[in-house]
This record gives sequence, C-alpha cells and structure tokens, in this order.
Amino acid sequence: MPVSRQLEDQLRDLIRAGQLPGGTRLPSSRALAAELGVSRPTVVVVLERLEAEGFLEMRRGAGTFVAHAPPSHLPPVPDRPANQGAESSGPPRSSGIGARLLTLDADVDVREDRAFLPNTPAYDHFPFALWQNCVNRQTRRAYRGNMGYAEPAGYEPLRRAIATYLALHRSDACDPEQIVITPGAHAAFMIAVQLLTDPGDGLLFEDPGPFIARHLFETLGRRLVHVPVDDDGMDFEATVAGTRDVRLAFAMPSRQHPLGRTLSVPRRQRLLDWARANDAWIIEDDYDSEFRYTGRPLPSMRSIDGGGRTIYVGTFSKALFPALRVGYFVLPPALVGMFRNAMALVFRSMPVAPQMALADFIADGHFASHLRRMRELYTERRARFIEVAEQVSGGLYRVERPDSGMNVVAWLPEGCDDREASRRGVAAGVHCYPLSDYAVKPLPRPGLLIGFTGVAQHQLAPGLQRLGVAVSAALATHEGHPRRPAT
Repeated sequence: MPVSRQLEDQLRDLIRAGQLPGGTRLPSSRALAAELGVSRPTVVVVLERLEAEGFLEMRRGAGTFVAHAPPSHLPPVPDRPANQGAESSGPPRSSGIGARLLTLDADVDVREDRAFLPNTPAYDHFPFALWQNCVNRQTRRAYRGNMGYAEPAGYEPLRRAIATYLALHRSDACDPEQIVITPGAHAAFMIAVQLLTDPGDGLLFEDPGPFIARHLFETLGRRLVHVPVDDDGMDFEATVAGTRDVRLAFAMPSRQHPLGRTLSVPRRQRLLDWARANDAWIIEDDYDSEFRYTGRPLPSMRSIDGGGRTIYVGTFSKALFPALRVGYFVLPPALVGMFRNAMALVFRSMPVAPQMALADFIADGHFASHLRRMRELYTERRARFIEVAEQVSGGLYRVERPDSGMNVVAWLPEGCDDREASRRGVAAGVHCYPLSDYAVKPLPRPGLLIGFTGVAQHQLAPGLQRLGVAVSAALATHEGHPRRPAT
C-alpha cells in the first residue's frame, strides 16, 4: 500500500476512534514529515484529502486541527480490546507483593465534593496569592543550576527552613543534614520499613490504626503485631513483654488515627526505652500535630529520644494541601547515609520546583502565619460542628470533642453497623468513614470518622441531619423493623 494511503488511513482511524479528539492541533506538515520519515508533499496531500472529507480543518496562520464534528456516515471503528495480547485466564504472574496488590482496594478518595471528608483542609481559606508569589519568584530565577538531577536528600534551603520551623514550633532542634525530603509521608513509611526490617519481621501497629498504612506494611510482607489503644494512646507493654522479634514500632504520639488519642509522656519514654533495649526502631508519624486546640502543640517524641531510635516523619499534606506531595524524614545521624542512598536509588531526586516554592513560603513566614490562622478557623469550626451535631443528631450519634486534629469521632448506638451507616451517609453527601475499617479486632462500639475542618457553616445542619437519617436507616436495617428518622 502506498505510504500516503497508509498515513491517511491511520490518521482517519485515530480521529474516528476518538484518540485524536476534536480541536487537537496537528504538527505542521514539515514537522510531521520529518518525524515520520516521509516527504513533505506526501504529508500535504494526505492532510488536504482528510480536510476534503471533513476530518480536518486548516486555519490560515494557525495550523491544522481535528474537526469537532467529523463525518458520521462511516461505520464506527471497532474497539481495540484493552488486554489485547494478554492471557485471558487467571491472574497475571507476579511477585508476592504484586499478588497482594491485585486484590487490594487502595484508591485515594479524590471526590470533588469533600464535605465532611476526613483530613480535608479548608481549601477556601488557603492563601493562594502568597503561594503563587513564591511559585512565580522561583520561575523568574535562573534555573540553569536547578535543571539537572537534584540532591537526593532534597533542596538544601528547604531542609534548612524545615529545621528552623521544627526548632521554633515543635521544640525539636535538628541539623538540616538529618532531614531527607520524600514524596509524602507514605513514601517515607515505605522506605523506612524496607531499610530497617525484612519480610516476616514483627512491626508494632495500633489497633485501630490507619488502614492505608496497615495495607502498605502487610503488602510489603511485614508481620503486624497489633496493640490496643486506650485514653493514653498505644498500650504496647503487655504485647511486647518478653518478645524479641519485633524490629519496628509505628507510632502516632501527637494524635493517634483514627481515635485521636495522645500518647502520654510516661508511655513515650517507656516506648523509647523498649526500642533501645531491643535494638528496635520507632517510626514517629507526627500526624495532625500542627492543629492542637488546647495549649501549644506537644513536643515530638524524637525531641526526648536520647538514644537515637526515632525516625520522625512529617508532611505538608494536612497543613497546606495534599497535591503538594512533600514530606520529610528527620533521621538519627547513623541512618542518614543509608536513607540518602535509598532515595537516590528509588527516586533519583525529588522535583525541585515545588521544594523551592515551599522553602520560600516557610522562610518568608507565610507557613507559620497560615497555621496560626487555620488553628483559629478550625477551633471555630470544631465548636460549631459539635454544637450543631448536638442539636440535630436526635440522640442517634454522639460526637466526641477532639483536643486536636481535623476529624471527630461520632459514636453510634450499640448494634448499629457503622459500614452500613457510612455507605448511607456517603450516598446522602456526608463523606465519612466507618471505624470498623480501621480495626482488626471488633471494636467495643461502632462509630464514624467525620471531617470538620473542610466544612463550611452552611453545610453543617443539612449534612448532619442527613447523617442522622443514614444512621437511623442503618439501625433499622440491623434491628429488622422501621425506626423514625431523626429530624
């Protein structure tokens, strides 16, 4: 078949199949000819034929574009099977990790309607203009020195800015050389677990605890040793008594997720003593530490660790916005070289542009000011949330007042299926999570995790009323008889 006919048929099929949608600008005839290795006159003839058929539009001075309404009288192009050439029977051959991931539902919630969604910042109060100024400032600067691969540990001015922030606001002085930038907290968890433990090693984990982290560690083949949580946080001592095969503890001392408990100072010290005595490590997930509504944020556990057993993990996802994807380690000096080398091998280097903007945002004082404003706003939203919930719940759920964080726990009547209540709540526009999803062992009482920081005032009463109806319907389903909905 002549080359011109081959090119004509292929372009036509791409347009009819929707792979070149209407309005797509094609390369110039000269560029297309050079790329395909054919003569320019051949390309010009093909484009003119497709224009005559109505598939393309040639605009003088602008270029050649795919028509928004290509001819419809031709038969449709048959769909190409998505798995063409793959085996159709049985799961694909993979590693143990791949096999576990094949059946895991690990999708991130990216719904645009985020009302009541846990861990959602108040995007309507984010200082976009100040952030854009920092982005623009970096764009105007000479990029020649920042266009290659960056330092694996991260942009050095950002590491200095983080160290200064931690010293001033978290009572945790560290050397910037101890900081390694990561693409978010979960990447940090993955790196730390892989460097400090082997498959089959024991890992201390709270129950209930963050289910995405639990899935991550289980997928990596670590054996989770579940410990209960009480009012003083992780109650680990009875579990680890006489045990020497636990190599790592995953702790959330500032605010345990999902219950919101704070690890008491005596337990923090005893956990550090256990790690030192057993040559174990502690991953400190400093979750929601910035948003404390009673007094100053608590010092980190790393700041009282005299034995160098704590790997501190921080992130900007909650304080700023999740799409930023910047987290960081603060490492014991003995681990810095190992973790830097790991980042170089796995990620090569982190994207520099967002690190540069974030470094300016912190150094200029905008980050500390933003946190102060958000603490004031979230204090108001927390109080209003609890007030409205008490007014409209009809006794069907009881909201626990948190002293920190971005979420509340709504305790449900005994016997209510919190997964069913969550499903009905989400269907009604209240995006909450069932506590059962966070637990391995049965919980003493069902509950829902609900976000309050991203909820505007006008959304509160209607949403919490709908939540009451959802809980009532879930309870009626369990009891097998109708129940008057909350009003």
